Amino acid sequence: MLFVVLPAYNEEAALRILLDDIREACRNIPTQIIVVNDASTDQTLQLAQDYARSYPQVRVVSHQENKGLGGSLMTGFKQVFTLRRSLAKEGLVWEKGYYHDIILTMDADNTHPADRIPLMVEQINLGADLVVASRYAPGGNQYGLHPLRKLLSWGAGQVMGRFFPVEGLKDYSCGYRAYRASVLENTYLIYGEELIESRSFAGMVELLVKVVNYCRDIREIPFDLHYEKKQGRSKMKILATIGGYFSLIIRLKKETWGWVEWVRE
Repeated sequence: MLFVVLPAYNEEAALRILLDDIREACRNIPTQIIVVNDASTDQTLQLAQDYARSYPQVRVVSHQENKGLGGSLMTGFKQVFTLRRSLAKEGLVWEKGYYHDIILTMDADNTHPADRIPLMVEQINLGADLVVASRYAPGGNQYGLHPLRKLLSWGAGQVMGRFFPVEGLKDYSCGYRAYRASVLENTYLIYGEELIESRSFAGMVELLVKVVNYCRDIREIPFDLHYEKKQGRSKMKILATIGGYFSLIIRLKKETWGWVEWVRE
């Protein structure tokens, strides 16, 4: 079973298009889509609920207060873990031709093309624990992005790669990823609510840094980021995001050093 987690904050202009695209791309894949409405102030919640009434593979969870990207991902993941147990009891999890449950995350603003999903699912079924859709992998690209945002994304990858190197990984900040569900759930059992403490865009990097420790096989596939398809203003606050990255580095390095000292004792 493929579980798609979509954090959504004020995405009324793009959400229906993306849901249609996901359903088309996954027409041959058993799929559940969890839309996490993060206290949107537009019609995102109403649109998602209306869509779910027509298509039972879509489920909607809503926050009363905005919890940010990290909080929305955590809500979505916990919904998936509960749903997996429920489906397992009903004998509906293991489908012919699909050997592992998969959790896929992507942005709800329609900048991540859904046609990459089958390839990411295939890579998990071929043995990967984590598949990252990368703008920087050979064949990948990005369009419509402000030069400052391009520099920030590239710089984040360079800095994180220096502090938390992962062989073969170039795109640290992109949220378009597929996880083997058992690996992600086991990582959650280890970290609990501390799996994603950052509630900003730095939460995607934090999740990656923590999950890769429990992955044996990590792969990147190329994709084209189409930022020109985004409707409305960006929700990323650049200075806050940069600050979040540096805070994350300091916090995770302190935790690592503390763990090393504990082992020495």
